[in-house]
Amino acid sequence: MTLLRPLLVAALVIAAVAGCGGGTEARSGSPTGRTPVVVDTDMSTDDILALLYLAQRDDVDIRAVTVSGTGVARCPQGAANALALLAQAGRGDVPVACGRADPLAGFNAFPAQWRDAADAFYGLRLPPARRTVEPGGAEVLLRSVLGDATATVTVLSLAPMTNTAAVLRADPAVRSRIGAIYAMAGAVGVPGNIGPGHEDVEYNVWVDPTAARIVLAAGVPVTLVPLDATNDVPITPAFATALRRHHDATPAAATAWSLLRRNAFLFAGGQYFWDPLAATAVTQPGLLRFEDRRLAVATTAGAEYGRVVAARSARRVRVAVGARRAGFENHLLTTLLGGRRATIARERPTVTLSFDGRRCTYRGPRRLPPGRFTIDTVDRGGAGYRLVAVRLYERRTIADLRAAVTDADGRLEPSTWVSPSVVGDTPPNGRLTWLGRVDTGPSDTRIAVACVGAAGTTTLAPVLLAPPR
Repeated sequence: MTLLRPLLVAALVIAAVAGCGGGTEARSGSPTGRTPVVVDTDMSTDDILALLYLAQRDDVDIRAVTVSGTGVARCPQGAANALALLAQAGRGDVPVACGRADPLAGFNAFPAQWRDAADAFYGLRLPPARRTVEPGGAEVLLRSVLGDATATVTVLSLAPMTNTAAVLRADPAVRSRIGAIYAMAGAVGVPGNIGPGHEDVEYNVWVDPTAARIVLAAGVPVTLVPLDATNDVPITPAFATALRRHHDATPAAATAWSLLRRNAFLFAGGQYFWDPLAATAVTQPGLLRFEDRRLAVATTAGAEYGRVVAARSARRVRVAVGARRAGFENHLLTTLLGGRRATIARERPTVTLSFDGRRCTYRGPRRLPPGRFTIDTVDRGGAGYRLVAVRLYERRTIADLRAAVTDADGRLEPSTWVSPSVVGDTPPNGRLTWLGRVDTGPSDTRIAVACVGAAGTTTLAPVLLAPPR
């Protein structure tokens, strides 16, 4: 999985155009017609959705789930959460194990507050599973791959690739038993999501670059689903609304809705369907666009550490470079609902805010009625920017807001006259949907919407929106 800054991200959405069970690529040779899959996960929010999706597929045979100890959730709590989730989705027979807690090299890690939230299962309250966590994630992965002589196994990596690389390194013979490796990892032709100093690196690779390098060079067919493709599938309020309307269709849908309901930031803007899209690449590859590239992973210390780079001598990797957003959303939703067709309303955004690196372009009303409103943010400058939507009181002005921005990150000092409504980052060349609300209040209340440029700039180009009195 991959994460943006947690206080600035939000939204939760998934989708679907095809019903369950059809269109899977026949790559396993399984006599049952189902694709044997081992899932390596770190049990973040998008991992939860991906596992629920896979559990609903009648063309996928989940052989085992290993929880990467280097990922967002810590073990054994992350594995206990995975067991409970699988049992709730009707797959309590699947073995779950913990992987090693340290990267194969280096000391990179996800932020502690992200890990605490994952360990707490994001507030989900599911009955504990009867099955217990098995020891040795690498051993369970190896056993699951080698245990069936009639079919090769697909490995779906939704976490740092520590477990998968450990198996490939320990027993090279296993490579002939792995039909394909799919990994949500990397940023190939777009910027990454680590932040200053590592602008071109994605989290799953950055945590354990050595593991990613081993996997890409192993000679096993690899499909990367990097930020290049996942940037096309943001979670939107429209998806959350459709899921809420039909969440009683299946236990998987009910659990997905509970996750969204307990974590409103997921569908308020800024988060993507990272891991669900990678899972969909296994079952419905027609929803993504692919190209073949020769890629390696940089493991030399510095700004390039963990970057996925082109290399003439590297092995070929299939890379997802885009995704069909509407088709993916419809497919994911339909699958979670057990095949029930549901409509995802394509509501027009109330406000569209574009930024070219120097100037904001605003399209929308000059007055906002009380209630919910949506903001689509579009980056046209290739550097990304921060949306700042705030409430201004005491007849404060744009000049006051400009002075209140304390640094290039767009953080605001607490004040009696300014109240943040929506704050979040739009990635380079990205497009996101954010959810805000206008409440009735004093007659001097105003809503200000501003763009804050990339690091090193403090330019604001705000627009005042006055709710009617």
